[in-house]
Amino acid sequence: MFRKKFIAQPGSRIDVLHSIYRTVGDLKMFRHMGIRDIISSLVLPQEAPLSSGRSYYDFFNWICNEETKRCEKNGLRLHPVIGIPPGHSMKSTVMDEALLFLDEFLSDKKAIGIGEIGMGRGTKEEYMIFKRQLSVAHKFDLPVIVQSPKFDKVALTSIILKELKKAKIERAIIDHCDKDTLQLVIRNHNDDIKVGITVGQQAISPEEALQIFQSFSYENRIVLDSGLGIHDSSIFGVSNTIELFADKVNEEALQKMIYDNCVDVFPGISSRIKISL
Repeated sequence: MFRKKFIAQPGSRIDVLHSIYRTVGDLKMFRHMGIRDIISSLVLPQEAPLSSGRSYYDFFNWICNEETKRCEKNGLRLHPVIGIPPGHSMKSTVMDEALLFLDEFLSDKKAIGIGEIGMGRGTKEEYMIFKRQLSVAHKFDLPVIVQSPKFDKVALTSIILKELKKAKIERAIIDHCDKDTLQLVIRNHNDDIKVGITVGQQAISPEEALQIFQSFSYENRIVLDSGLGIHDSSIFGVSNTIELFADKVNEEALQKMIYDNCVDVFPGISSRIKISL
């Protein structure tokens, strides 16, 4: 009964991923697995800097308009999150233009938050772009999705948490965390700063996710997501994790990690969601 409720019941979970890189077949499978709502954040298909701020406009438009329609055709409600991802050094003029377009889309309420942002390597350019986007998030009172750093993870995560506090960002997901970065985020006493544990072939295994949870048991702080994007990864990552958790975690705790905690960070989506049985 437990597995049936959390794997098959439509609308019982929200996933956080990068939908623009997934096939129509994947989108149909998400619905088959009971997913009705996805939070789709922006990552770009290249680490080299884009040539102009207009390029960012095109990506913002793609996810907020075209991708929303594509998901709707396949029975999914997409909640876009847009921003300038880490790893993109750029000229100050390009940054200024990109941030103006970000402001435009957020002013039109076409996105529910800013992300993925952060500091992958901790360069000066990443730090400046990250800080400026936090200012935009504060201006619009929007949550953010922050990508966990790829290098110097503990040191850079500490900086990220300090900057969130300085910018007065009250709601965020620090996504793709490992055990060490999770501990840092958990020590932050703001319950609406969540830890994203990404499960799948290219990320943490379901067994590792369970081990992390059992080590800390902060179900009100953890978001289980698939983080599916441009790289090869199983679309069944979260479903397999739910199945593994089913006999070891109580229903209320699991409900928080696959649904409620996302709504805590993005309360605006609750008015969009209509559970369809």
